[in-house]
Amino acid sequence: MAGSFEDEANRALAISGPDMHHEEQQGQHQYLAQSQHNNNNTPPSVENSIMEEYSEKPPPPPPRRFYKQKKYWIICSIISVIIVIVVVLLVIYVFFPMIAQALMNQSGIGVESSDITFQPPDNLSKRDGEQAQTLDMNEAFYMSMTSEMSNTGPFPADLVFHNPINVYYNDTLLGNITLPDSKIAGGKGTLKADTPFLIQNTTFFAAFAKEMLANDEFKWKLKGKIDITALTRTATVSLDKEVTIPGMGGFPEVSIQSFQLPGDDPNGGIKVELGTILTSPSPVGVQLGTIKMAIGYEGVDLGEVSADDITLVKGNNSILLKGTLKPQSDPTNLEKVGVLFSNYVSGKMSQTSAVGVSAAPDGTNSIGWLSEGFQSVRLNVGLGVDKPLEIIKSVNMGYLDLSFSPDTPYAPVLSAPQINAGFEIPFGFSLDITEVKQDLQMANKETGSFATISAPFVPAQSNQEAGQLLFAMTNDTIQAIEGQEDAFDDYTFSLTALESYTFQVKGEATTKTATPIGNITLGGISLDVPTSLKGMQFLNSTPTIINSLDVTGGETNHMNLAINVTMSNPSDFSIYTGDVSFDMKAENTVLGSVTLGQLKLNRGDNTVVATAAFDPKSSQVGQNLLSTFVMGKDNNVNIAGNENSTPIKSLIGGLSQISIDSKLPGLSSQLIQGSHLIVLNDTLETGFVNVQVSIGNPFSAGLSITSVKSSVTYQGMPVGNIDQDVSGSPIDIAGHSTVQSSPLQMKMNLEPAAVAMLLRDLAVKQNLDTRPLDALLTMGGFHIKGQENLAADPALFDGFDISKFVMDAMKGLFVDLQLESGLTIGQYVNTLQFAQSNVSCSTDETVTKLIPVVGQPIVQQIVDGADLTFETVTLSEPTDNGFKVQMVGSITNTGPMAASISFAKPLDVSWEGRELGKVTMETIKTQPNVGAKFNVSGEFSIADANYMGDFAVYMINNEKFVWDINSVEGVNVDAIGYVFTNINMTKQVSLTGAKGFKDCVTIHSFDLPSNDPAGGISLTLQVSIQNPSQVGFMLGGAGFESYFKDIQIGILASDGAANFPAVGASDMVMKGRLIAQESDEGIEAITEVFANYLTAKNSTLTVKGASGSGPQGQVSWLTKGFQSLSIENVTLPGPEVAPELIPSITLYDMELDFTAGAYSPTSGSNLVNAQLKNPFGFPLGVSSLNMQVDASYQNNRAAHLDVPDVQSTTDNNGLITTAFKGVPFEVYDDGQKVFNSFTKALTEGASVTYGMKGISNAQAETAVGKLKLTDIPFDIESSLGGFKNFDGKTTILDMAVSGGSPEYIEVTTHVSFNNPSNITITVSDLSFDSIMNEHKTSVGTIDMKDVVIKPGNNTFEAMMQMKSQKKELVDKMVSIYMTESQAPLTIVGTQDSTDIASLQDALSTVRLDTTMNGINSHLVERADVEARAAVIFTKKAKTWVTLNNPLKTPYSILKVSVEIENQNNGKPYAMGTIDYELPEPMVVNPGEQKRSGEWPVEVDANALELLGLIGDGEIQISLKQNVTVQVGDTDGGYSSYFYYYQTNVPCGLDITLMGISLPTDEDHKDKNDTSNPLEKTDSNATDSASTVVSGAKDAIASAA
Repeated sequence: MAGSFEDEANRALAISGPDMHHEEQQGQHQYLAQSQHNNNNTPPSVENSIMEEYSEKPPPPPPRRFYKQKKYWIICSIISVIIVIVVVLLVIYVFFPMIAQALMNQSGIGVESSDITFQPPDNLSKRDGEQAQTLDMNEAFYMSMTSEMSNTGPFPADLVFHNPINVYYNDTLLGNITLPDSKIAGGKGTLKADTPFLIQNTTFFAAFAKEMLANDEFKWKLKGKIDITALTRTATVSLDKEVTIPGMGGFPEVSIQSFQLPGDDPNGGIKVELGTILTSPSPVGVQLGTIKMAIGYEGVDLGEVSADDITLVKGNNSILLKGTLKPQSDPTNLEKVGVLFSNYVSGKMSQTSAVGVSAAPDGTNSIGWLSEGFQSVRLNVGLGVDKPLEIIKSVNMGYLDLSFSPDTPYAPVLSAPQINAGFEIPFGFSLDITEVKQDLQMANKETGSFATISAPFVPAQSNQEAGQLLFAMTNDTIQAIEGQEDAFDDYTFSLTALESYTFQVKGEATTKTATPIGNITLGGISLDVPTSLKGMQFLNSTPTIINSLDVTGGETNHMNLAINVTMSNPSDFSIYTGDVSFDMKAENTVLGSVTLGQLKLNRGDNTVVATAAFDPKSSQVGQNLLSTFVMGKDNNVNIAGNENSTPIKSLIGGLSQISIDSKLPGLSSQLIQGSHLIVLNDTLETGFVNVQVSIGNPFSAGLSITSVKSSVTYQGMPVGNIDQDVSGSPIDIAGHSTVQSSPLQMKMNLEPAAVAMLLRDLAVKQNLDTRPLDALLTMGGFHIKGQENLAADPALFDGFDISKFVMDAMKGLFVDLQLESGLTIGQYVNTLQFAQSNVSCSTDETVTKLIPVVGQPIVQQIVDGADLTFETVTLSEPTDNGFKVQMVGSITNTGPMAASISFAKPLDVSWEGRELGKVTMETIKTQPNVGAKFNVSGEFSIADANYMGDFAVYMINNEKFVWDINSVEGVNVDAIGYVFTNINMTKQVSLTGAKGFKDCVTIHSFDLPSNDPAGGISLTLQVSIQNPSQVGFMLGGAGFESYFKDIQIGILASDGAANFPAVGASDMVMKGRLIAQESDEGIEAITEVFANYLTAKNSTLTVKGASGSGPQGQVSWLTKGFQSLSIENVTLPGPEVAPELIPSITLYDMELDFTAGAYSPTSGSNLVNAQLKNPFGFPLGVSSLNMQVDASYQNNRAAHLDVPDVQSTTDNNGLITTAFKGVPFEVYDDGQKVFNSFTKALTEGASVTYGMKGISNAQAETAVGKLKLTDIPFDIESSLGGFKNFDGKTTILDMAVSGGSPEYIEVTTHVSFNNPSNITITVSDLSFDSIMNEHKTSVGTIDMKDVVIKPGNNTFEAMMQMKSQKKELVDKMVSIYMTESQAPLTIVGTQDSTDIASLQDALSTVRLDTTMNGINSHLVERADVEARAAVIFTKKAKTWVTLNNPLKTPYSILKVSVEIENQNNGKPYAMGTIDYELPEPMVVNPGEQKRSGEWPVEVDANALELLGLIGDGEIQISLKQNVTVQVGDTDGGYSSYFYYYQTNVPCGLDITLMGISLPTDEDHKDKNDTSNPLEKTDSNATDSASTVVSGAKDAIASAA
């Protein structure tokens, strides 16, 4: 310690300079040197003492040593104390500042840690008892720094920094910090600072931040002052210290610990999570908050990631970055992204980059300099895994197709249509693999890889959720590896022989994948997985089936066969082997060879055609095989492989071992397919019939038959014999065809009993009913075996057809044949002998030639006894020459057999012995002993039209008539399957007439839809007509005329066809018109018809016939008949209920003037619509009307209106438009309460429903004349749009305080509110209460005069009397008004709102929301303050206030209480208060500006704040005051105590010193000075400063 102190002392003396006395300095040096010598050596002896050093004489005899003398030690001690004191005092008082500065200069500061944050540390929350100020983090931050101070000297010392301390970087000021008091001792110390860092240059600081993040170290220079206290002395020294701090060096150590792609980003792209370890070498910690970084690879912008709550500290920082890999569209970028992904999955490392984007410490708001610095961060990070990812988990080859070739036996072609690869992607985003490419090897455990497969890109389908990838291989080569051919042979043998074969698939796959960021190519996907295939099991897993054997030709020594075989391939693959051959065997004897050409065995069952060379004559086994095959017997056969089965070397091992057993089925079809028997016209004379034989060839090769010899039998009974040589014209049968031979003659057994027995036996075998046949045979006199003797009962012939019976029986004819035929197949010739049973023999209708004809006389007898009647005859499509007719009737007594009676010739029809015409008639089918009902059509041709007219008149007006019907040899009868012709018939028929249609016409309804173009009104009737006659009419039309009281009122015709069904009714639409009436009688008649209808009464008409028409117009004979028709007492019906002509009346607006009477207001409407509900469609115009109306509300009568005649119009929709005015709305005495409810509902609601009941008289204009419609009733409900509480709101447009009384303040205002209805109401004077919503208390009334409320927006002048039982609320209203504030109010109606009794309930429901808006009163124009400089101590001043009066009435100031605040350029402080009661009221008139007298001010500002005012000529102040005023005249106004505030009030300052006003900034302003003010800045500032300082000093001195 001593040595250190002496070193410091030497340095201090060295720098002390020439001011010190030379001798003193020299002496000090000697002292220090001697002291140093003594410290370093042994104590000096007498010989080397200081005394001796300066001795000039020879040493005397040794005297007594001086130090052995007591006196010496006393003197020495005194001198030593004096020297020490002097030295210490010099060090402390003279040299200490220099020593302290030297120590400061030599000391070092090492930063152990420095944390940059943006929230104040806890120990900064309060400092010196004051709350820490909030900093702008773009210009400041908080720094917690721990530093070690070294080489600080020997003395303990206290350090006090003169804050702020400036921080420099590269000689540029970065900012300043505040350092706390510290201590040092033993040459070191610790400095712990929690300080705001106030940035002075944000741009340079941003540049520094970049370098701090990028460089290995940076150097700060701290500059300022510091107080060092040691040895009871304090010295202020300069702090100029360079601090070297390790930087972050661009973060050289960054690693990615996890890489996750958890899913798709809904906004596009892929979510990414990077678990990152970032190592910071710097002790500087930075609160980054939320950081964002742009990540990239090979120049591709991959997207942006972010992390929250990030604070960098020294060492490892674990950061989880989350973001989105954004979609890419550029192909080059997508290619690079594909490489990145491929490297990752294949275990390769990729260098990625991350670039800072922004940092937001609070998570939201970025800080400019920090983000700019963070943007310099450039991280290069390796992304990869230790080994390739196992993505492919399994491979299922599915079904394969293998194709082998002799040219490339060890390079078969592979196709796999649906390979299923199980995969698992270690990411969560969606992907769709669209293409896949593979480079694979096939291997097994014993031999390793033996073949390769290289497959190009093919389409693929992926299911990420299921982990399945489906793709195909098409025509890819399996290439055996050179030297591994034996292993490849084992592979093919295993596939041929085994049930299942497992091998390994390994290699690498590349995919084209659609991802949310785009389509990429993903390579390096490794796989090494086992897969299995099912083998063929030598094709013996299921029996091989020979489906068919075909003879395709014949050679001289063998037959050519085609054998259709089904083999089952149980494997997972199909295989193409080219041509293969096998031995054909039976009973271990080789019968020939079997060749499968271009063999391809598909998976499952394979049906193939093998060719065989078969020589049955080579062995007995072969001959027997041929014979038994033709006879349909099955035979066992075998095919076996051999060494020559295939030329493909890699397949020989498998195919040579194949041995397949099978069964050859016998021939399934017969050679003789059938025969056909034809009975000739002369068969009964010659005995010969023709037989044609159908011969089928089941083979592909053609057959030729040269001879036929056969006996034909039926169950042993001879049928006939054939013996015919056809070699001259052989029967040639092409392959797979059937040939009908030419007719072969057969001698037939035609014995009648034999034919009958054959027929009956076949009928029995065919399960036919033989009783009708037996009855016919009995009728014919036959007696055969099994026949029953039966009478001809009709039941036997029900549905019996003898011709069909015979043909059906012959369908069961089968015969047995014994055959011997010469047969040739190609060049192969043989004689074939065989027997064939049950050969079908068909017949045709020629067999019916054997049925005897015996029934003609019986049929004629039946027709003569039959009865013919007509139920109805309907005429249609009439013309003058004829018509169509529909006849409905019956014919009875037609005999025991069913029959069809047809009419080859038309029937003659006569009336009263004279021919009317001829009619055709359709076939009638009868039932045995019953006959038939028929409904047949025909054509009636008229013989004489005039005579037909006479018949029509008679038929229409009489009860009955008779027709005669005849036919000569014109009838045919078809019975039991045989047709009998040339039958005669004569009959008579009686029918009823129409009886004049008396009481047969009913009018159901009618309509008058429109005016008729021909004049009058179109008429449509719905009519029912009952026709009593059996003769009906279907006419093209019928015309009629209608009469009422012998006045023709209309003409009618059927609308289209006029149908009068026989003995029936028809509903008919008839159209016509009511004709215009010119005479009074006609008008009266038509009016009476209308009146009857409108009063629900019927009218009786007479209807007369006019014409009858067919499709071509009127028919003369029909019109003649119709014109004889007159139908009386036809009722034109009225409605069941009188129609409602007026269903609605609507008043679209209304005027009510209640000043005419509370219960008799005058009413009117400018637009009244009454809907005329015309029961018809013709135009009905009302030109004038009057009404008697009772108005009701809620079904209670209220008032009466008597509307006189008013003009009206009617539109096309029947809407009557009219208007009325000045009509009293007379309220009934008992209806006043109802009327009150009505007006209340009208006021409250959006709509009110009310009733109107009464009668109306109207004059109607029609196309048939002018009709007077009287006493038209109506009873309707209508509605009026209500006031809807005037939309519940009103607007105060303006307000002006216009007067005051002791009870209230008078406010003149204009208010507006909306009337949403179309009602105009006159109500005279109105008064409403004004409720202050906040307190729910009345603050006055609003009165309006002579009120007329019209539809839409209404503006009224109103007078508000502002008053309340709670006076403080009026004062509050005044405060709100004067301070430009708002007061929500509700304007409320009461029973006293009007004197009109019928409206009191209504107006009491009014509730209108509004807001009173205050004014910018600018009450105080300015203030002028005068004070002496001693105000700093006296706290007294005085002011004069200039006031404005924005009101329309005088106000008087009685007392003021004011708080004055100096706005001080945004740093306000309390300046003073005024609490002053004026000796007499200060009256300010409307619009006047008036200056007050002197008011005292109590000053609240402190001395520094007051000194700051010196030199200010005018400032801006804020006033907060409570004012006692009287609104209105001084003697009779309203006294109010209200709060008022105002900002930015100009305030002049006049501060005097000894009676002289101190200069202000205003004194230096020269309005006429146009020189550059910047040139005067220095001089003016100097003058002002000196003046202010001088004045301040004087003021302080004076006050003292």
